Amino acid sequence: MRDMKVMKKENPNIQVDFQGIRYNVRKTALRTYTYGENEGSKYLSIGPTEAGQMTKQFVKNLNKNYLCKVKASWFSGGNSLDVYVTNQDGSEIPTEDYNTIKDFVQLWKYGKFNGMIDMYEHEDSNYKTDNGNDLEGNCKYVMVNNRPQFGTVEWIVNEVKNVGRTIEDTTKYVSNKKIVERAMAQL
Repeated sequence: MRDMKVMKKENPNIQVDFQGIRYNVRKTALRTYTYGENEGSKYLSIGPTEAGQMTKQFVKNLNKNYLCKVKASWFSGGNSLDVYVTNQDGSEIPTEDYNTIKDFVQLWKYGKFNGMIDMYEHEDSNYKTDNGNDLEGNCKYVMVNNRPQFGTVEWIVNEVKNVGRTIEDTTKYVSNKKIVERAMAQL
């Protein structure tokens, strides 16, 4: 046993300073330009996972009492990021803070769907870190919600405390018994 070396697990994240805040983002976001005038130089690709990481840290920096849950999804032809922000009891946060969070999340969207021509149109989503390195938004769709995600502890608590539904009526839609138990403990 003495001959075995203890291997420290390498930190899977890198630190990025953006708009005055230091974020931890997974290392796999670091890419290298393979063509063009920037060929060979590094940049960060901020896809749904990285945007979710950064959003949670942004919300924590804005108000440590807010809850922020994110869901990154990939599908044929793209990806998406869903963000849910609430107070601890699942109630809405102030509109001003919600809009600030929404504006931050929108930075990582690389375009929008134009229903008039039935086509997704790419837009510029390139930014610079505080140190001058490139950041590239790579989320096709983003959605920010000022409400709890259905079926979570916060959703149950909000439905009972703030909406006025009964616990029985609310929990009949939630199949995860542990979530129901955790919600009941908060009521």
